[in-house]
Amino acid sequence: MVLDSVYTAGSKKAGYIVFNSFLGDTTQVMNELTDVFSRFVAENVTDVIVDLRYNGGGYVSVSEGLANFLVKSSANGSIMMTQQYNSNYADLNEVTMFHKRGSLNINNIYFVVTDNTASASELLINNLKPYMNVKLVGPESTYGKPVGFFPIPVSDWYIFPVSFRSTNGQNQGNYFDGIAVDQQVDDGLDKDWGDTAEASLASVLSYISTGSFTNGGLNSRLEKPNVSENNKMNRNFKGAIAR
Repeated sequence: MVLDSVYTAGSKKAGYIVFNSFLGDTTQVMNELTDVFSRFVAENVTDVIVDLRYNGGGYVSVSEGLANFLVKSSANGSIMMTQQYNSNYADLNEVTMFHKRGSLNINNIYFVVTDNTASASELLINNLKPYMNVKLVGPESTYGKPVGFFPIPVSDWYIFPVSFRSTNGQNQGNYFDGIAVDQQVDDGLDKDWGDTAEASLASVLSYISTGSFTNGGLNSRLEKPNVSENNKMNRNFKGAIAR
């Protein structure tokens, strides 16, 4: 995680997380999330914003862990996802259920995305959609990678062939063209993470407060420079690793 914070949006409290990768020490990440969501509960958070705009993916287990913190309590025990293999290996299909973590119980979740939001990030979004009010903002749809892989060691190298596709509790998962945003908003590269004047965050906070997104000043003058800058920040890794 890069940042976590809590904002007041009208009569509501919005918890904000910048989550830039699903890689790393999984135990440490889960401990950090436990602390963050305990704070959200203590501060009476009603809505959560997860910033995934440059998150190219990582471990499926970390995506599952975050989903279990975010999902509302009534979905506990419901299908989170199914890893589906081809007809020759259907016996390997695996269903994962939600196991609610923590006591935060919200209905509304917002994701800030770009076309660099990929794989395990998209998995998180797709898995929550059947059970929560999920909204996406950003300049364009997400990357579009509803498949994952197992790392296979070959001498001193690993190869990563596509191994499975993932679907959610409603058997949805063919987002090869990306997951569309609900509001097209410019990526505010002129502001720091967590700045409430940053275009994408400001648009979500406006929606939480008033029920309406702002467009974040998206226009032809800003769009081309920001796409160029986004590409500089693009993480090369885009994947969902079964671990």
